[in-house]
Amino acid sequence: LEGEDGPLSLGPVCVASDHAGAWYVSTKDSLLHVSAAGRVRRVAALPASGSYYTVAASPDGSAVFVADYSNKIRRVEVA
Repeated sequence: LEGEDGPLSLGPVCVASDHAGAWYVSTKDSLLHVSAAGRVRRVAALPASGSYYTVAASPDGSAVFVADYSNKIRRVEVA
């Protein structure tokens, strides 16, 4: 992937799609938005983790839910 700041090296990721054809990608420390046109931007910083996060988009596309392995779920407003 090519990001706003250059090529991205992601490692293990989790991916969810929204109703508009975009993708949300969670990495060990970031939540990324990949538009339907392929543009990548960082939506949120996540606490650095030794494992990756699970991600799900809300049905209306207004938020993304990010879960870690310590049973914490974060809501990130994206609309």
